Amino acid sequence: MPSAETIPKLPLVCLKTADFKNTKQIVKGKNTVIDFWTTGCTQCPDALDKLDDMAQDPKYKDVQFISICCDKLDGARDIIERDDDLRWQNVNHYFMDKEDKETAKKLLGFKQVPFYVVMDENGSITQSGSGRQVDFEEVPGVVRPGSESEFEEVTDVVRPESEIEIDRSRPMVIPDDDDDFGSLDFELDFDNQVGEETSQSPPESISTCSPVQVLDESIFDLDDF
Repeated sequence: MPSAETIPKLPLVCLKTADFKNTKQIVKGKNTVIDFWTTGCTQCPDALDKLDDMAQDPKYKDVQFISICCDKLDGARDIIERDDDLRWQNVNHYFMDKEDKETAKKLLGFKQVPFYVVMDENGSITQSGSGRQVDFEEVPGVVRPGSESEFEEVTDVVRPESEIEIDRSRPMVIPDDDDDFGSLDFELDFDNQVGEETSQSPPESISTCSPVQVLDESIFDLDDF
């Protein structure tokens, strides 16, 4: 945890314009990552390479990256402006003298470089430490990809046609044109046939029997149930 909750106000010199600034000014209203480094640090140039790469990453478009060299002004310029080409062009570079460096070390709690301080747009320190201690995925202002919908949206929906309701209370009438059987040219006298059939006795070849004679008592005995 950082010793200070916000960045202390310390004087700086902008290495690009030679203007005098202070730490409060350069972080005001912006999500910020500050890298404290020295010219004698062998690992600091590689750390600045990574910082410059992050500054070009679209997900850090709402984050500003700042380097503060805190030992030699001329040495810092020589490293940044080497080969007549400005290195780490996506990082804002500043210088802090040795006296202010000692104050920063006490207030921010760092003893080695590179040392990072991460702040939100209100100036509150959210993380600080070495490259292994700071989670750059949790820097305030990082743009995170939105989660995709678990289900695909169905655009073409085939709906079944509504069923035809049939009124079964009304008799169905078949037109004569659709009658495959033709017109009936005879009449059935149901009354006479029923009377004749009931008056006739059954043929002698068909024997009548009672239901009791059909059941085999040895198979279906009602007393056993």
